[in-house]
Amino acid sequence: MGIAKDYAAKRGVTKSVVIHCADSAISTANETISLANYGSQIASPIGAYLKRHSEINFIVLTKGVPIRIDGGITGSRDENSTGNLHPSVDSYLAAMDYPSMADAVKISIHGSGARGFGWLNRYWKADVPFSHAKFGGYLVTRLDGYTQADAEALVTRAIAAESGKAGSGETGSGEVLLDVQPIFRFKSTDVASQPLDVTGPIPDESDYGSWNADMVKAGDLLIERKVATELDRSETFVGDRTDLLGYFSWGSNDPKFTEKAYESLTFAPGAIGDTAVSTSARTFLPTSGGQSLITDLIAHGITGVKGYTDEPLLQAIASPSITMERYTSGLTLAESFYAASRFAGWEDVVIGDPLCKAPAWIRKASK
Repeated sequence: MGIAKDYAAKRGVTKSVVIHCADSAISTANETISLANYGSQIASPIGAYLKRHSEINFIVLTKGVPIRIDGGITGSRDENSTGNLHPSVDSYLAAMDYPSMADAVKISIHGSGARGFGWLNRYWKADVPFSHAKFGGYLVTRLDGYTQADAEALVTRAIAAESGKAGSGETGSGEVLLDVQPIFRFKSTDVASQPLDVTGPIPDESDYGSWNADMVKAGDLLIERKVATELDRSETFVGDRTDLLGYFSWGSNDPKFTEKAYESLTFAPGAIGDTAVSTSARTFLPTSGGQSLITDLIAHGITGVKGYTDEPLLQAIASPSITMERYTSGLTLAESFYAASRFAGWEDVVIGDPLCKAPAWIRKASK
């Protein structure tokens, strides 16, 4: 409630829905909600409100709202299991009207030890502002982090970036870090074709080299737009960078990953990014062990970041080249991440103020 009131005050939002469900900020058990409770406690009140407000395009969730559904018609599960599918709450909401759309495409997804179903994202590769009327679905983001203060700071940083206040990278002092891992091999001829489209069922995870190639494409684009960029092609997992304006890496999937390097990164207001890590958004509570978490990046100052509650396959990770092209061209944080994401109703979680735009100097340099 506090995060929602803070956001409404900062952004002048007047349309809000109060939902009553188990508080996911209290325990990891509460971060998962049953399909029945999701339907009655979250989807039903939100859906009823949306019917009365057809002009709404973005939905912002706050810390305390569960992140994962136990059950669903889409989502992933262990490939050896016959149990329930587990989509993220956020992505399931984003596709809430897809089942009723005649031209929405539902596909089977298999790979990396997971099996399930998802929708092809109707906003994939779009280069125009999103509207529910045109594309269907909604762009859902979340204000979350280890603490309430972390969640509220996401909005503070978004506004600071747009206004060009001191420390927001307005002088162009920051850079975008693209941490390629050459152990995952690719050819220079692979770069131009990125990101690859998905048009039907997925029998297996894509080759790791393809995401490396997409990072290289993003680097070439940013350099052409005169945005300071570090495109690192060494095997070293890069750390000790400050005031970053963007960040894409393999996180703990990098064979050379170190927690110390990951924890040493800090960000300027307006920074966005993603890590190719299967469960980078599996919890928003303090924990130990397991794969790297995006909550650490939030705590270190990133303004927007994408993560995944359960195994998503590499195809679900945001395309670095699409994300940064759209963001530096003036689309919002939410539009940039969703245009770069192939699926809806899947495992995705987008963190940040959906209305956030890149610092003005970046958008100017990109024209």
